[in-house]
Amino acid sequence: MTKKLHIGFCMPQMIIGGAESVFIRTLDELKKDTNIRISVFLHDPLKEPFFIEYFQKSPQIYLYTVYRLGGIFQWVAKYTKFFPLKNIRKIIYSLYKKYRRFLLKHNKVFKSVDVFVDYKNLSFVRELKGVQKPKIGWVHGSINHFRTNNLIHHFDVFDKVVCLSDSFSNDFKEEYPRFADKILRIYNPIDFDNIRLLSTQGESFQGKYFCVVSRLDKDKDIITVLNAFDMFYQKENKPAVNLVVVGTGCNATLYQQYASKLSAVKNIIFTGSKTNPLGYMRNAVAHILSSYNEGLPTVLIEAQTLGVLNISSDCKSGPREILLDGNAGLLFEPGNAEQLSKLMSQVWNNEVDKEAMINNATTALDRFGGDIIAEAIKKHINELTHER
Repeated sequence: MTKKLHIGFCMPQMIIGGAESVFIRTLDELKKDTNIRISVFLHDPLKEPFFIEYFQKSPQIYLYTVYRLGGIFQWVAKYTKFFPLKNIRKIIYSLYKKYRRFLLKHNKVFKSVDVFVDYKNLSFVRELKGVQKPKIGWVHGSINHFRTNNLIHHFDVFDKVVCLSDSFSNDFKEEYPRFADKILRIYNPIDFDNIRLLSTQGESFQGKYFCVVSRLDKDKDIITVLNAFDMFYQKENKPAVNLVVVGTGCNATLYQQYASKLSAVKNIIFTGSKTNPLGYMRNAVAHILSSYNEGLPTVLIEAQTLGVLNISSDCKSGPREILLDGNAGLLFEPGNAEQLSKLMSQVWNNEVDKEAMINNATTALDRFGGDIIAEAIKKHINELTHER
C-alpha cells in the first residue's frame, strides 16, 4: 500500500477572517485526494462555532492545540495588571509555552508529518525551528505588511514561502534577490458555485446601495469610504442610495460615531457581523474595498463571481492584479476620498462601461479555481519532499 503524503498545516487561531476562510477552502480541496493525510496544529483552542462544526464534520483531519490554556493567561493579563504580577505572568507563560512546544515536538502525529505548511504569516516559526522536515511558509498580506513585520528574518527556517500575488512576488525578488528562489506565488482557492449559492441564501438590503464587506479595522480605512460617500451624496443632491457596511472589528464603534457626524448619516447602515455577507454583496450597485494593504483580497473575487462591479483602492498587493489593471473594475489611490467619490458618481450616473468590466472579470475567474490551486499546492509539496 502506498504511504499517504502527510501534510501538517499550522495556524495561530481560527477566527472569522479572509485567511481562515481560504484555509478551509484549501482543506476542502485537499481532502478530495485520498493519497493525502491532513493534520492541523493551532496555537489557540477553537472558539468560533463555524470552525468547531467544520472540524467535527471532518474527523479525518487530526487537530492539535499547542497552547491549550492560552485563553486563561490572556484572562489573567486582563484582570491583573499590577507591576509585580506582570513579571510573574511573563515568566510563568514563557515556561508554559516552552513546555507545550516540547510536548508538540514529541507528539507522534507531529513527528510523522512529511511536510509542514505554516499557513498564516510564518506564525509557527518558533515551533518549526529545528524541525528536520520540509517547511513552507505562507504570507497573507502585502509586501508592505511583510516589510513592516520584518518577516524576512524568518526565511532561514523555511524551504519555500508562498505569496498571493505576482505583484508581491516581483517586489520581493527585487528587494530580496538572495531569497528569490524561495518565493512561490499561489492564488487563494475560490469555490464559485458555493459563493453563488450562498448569495441567494444570505440576508440583503432593499433599494439601491454601495456595499463594503470588511473587518472594521484601521488598515481597512473605512473612514475614506465614509467621507467619499458623503461627498458623493452631497454632489448628487441626496440620491436614493445607501452605503451598507457589513462587518465588525476593533474600530466599529469609532466608525459609527464618525458616520453620525456626516450629512449622509441616515443613508449609512452598519449591519454588524454577518456569517454570510454574500447576499448584501450580490445586490449592490458596486462593492468597495478601501484597504491600505492587502494580500489577495477574496472579497473582490467574490464580487466578480456574483457579477458585481468592484471599486478598489490600488494598494499593495492584489487589487490591481485581480481587476486586470483597471479593465475589470475601478481603482483609486489609497486614502483618496475625493477620487473614490468621483468613481461612485460615475458608476451611479452610468458613465463607465460596467458591463464590459464585469465581463472581463468573469472571463478571468478560472485562475482562482479551487482544483487548479490544489494541484499547484500538491505539485510544490511533492517537489519539495522529493528534493529532501
